[in-house]
Amino acid sequence: MADFLDKIKGKIDQGISTVNVKSKEIIEKQKIKLQISELGAEKKDLLLELGKLAHLMIESTGGEENITKESGAKPKKSDNIKPDKWEQAVLSVLSNICEGNRGSILFENTDKEFKITAKALSVEVQKSLPKSEQKGQNLQWLGRVLGKFGIASRKYSKRINHERETVYEFDKQKTLQALSKVGTSKSKPDKKGQGTDYRQHIVSMSQEINQLDSKIAKLEEKLSEVGT
Repeated sequence: MADFLDKIKGKIDQGISTVNVKSKEIIEKQKIKLQISELGAEKKDLLLELGKLAHLMIESTGGEENITKESGAKPKKSDNIKPDKWEQAVLSVLSNICEGNRGSILFENTDKEFKITAKALSVEVQKSLPKSEQKGQNLQWLGRVLGKFGIASRKYSKRINHERETVYEFDKQKTLQALSKVGTSKSKPDKKGQGTDYRQHIVSMSQEINQLDSKIAKLEEKLSEVGT
């Protein structure tokens, strides 16, 4: 009888052990799938921004030059890209931050660069406008404004307080230089220089996409190995 009970106990223990292993495998797979999903969403956002930048770059050359060329870009007839009141609000907030103000809204802040979530930047821009003029611009609009005026920034997705947030990383000196080109002048900044800014931003974003592809590929390989 004792042997019989021992055999039953052994089978039960073996079954529990198998269930525990399978449960751990399922949890691990779900974690990896979630990571892949988040990286895929980040890549999708970057691709959208990349397309917008490419469009702006083509426009800055009058649509006549190959976007891979460094020189020979011809300006369009219309030279007026004075920022509207909503775009100017974005530029003013960034200028204030670069000058050492509004540090409380930043995600990170050093002597050379600062990081701010797209949500925090959007809220600050809205606060700087009269309520009657607040348009509730979405977060993608911020990316278009930065690209339009050649303000290069690194953009990435990060989980903050259990929520996935878009974070912009700005170099203070480069941001001030880009802002100084815009100013309040009615004339458009030098097209050749602007095209170069677009190219640099496009190359930077392309590199980020390549890095994401590499991370996704490694995670997919890891996923296929779980349970094997």
